[in-house]
Amino acid sequence: MSASAPLARAERKALLATRAELDRQRVMLAVLEMKAVVSPSTGTDRAESIRPFASIVLSILGTFAGARRLSRWLRYASFGMTALRIARDWRRPR
Repeated sequence: MSASAPLARAERKALLATRAELDRQRVMLAVLEMKAVVSPSTGTDRAESIRPFASIVLSILGTFAGARRLSRWLRYASFGMTALRIARDWRRPR
């Protein structure tokens, strides 16, 4: 083995590592581009698509369960979500 063989091997390893990093960056860019196409870009866009769906679901549940029962379920869900948020914030170190 000549003295240039270890040098060539080191250069090849460096080239492969650089190519792997470039491939990772390309994959990440492709994922972010797909996310941008699939999901709305801003919160207002999301709200515009969720509000009609939520109103349809609530109107259907309201006719089947009744307004009083539905309001009770929504109140319990609100309390539960608040408790979950408090528990998560309590466990998170500051």
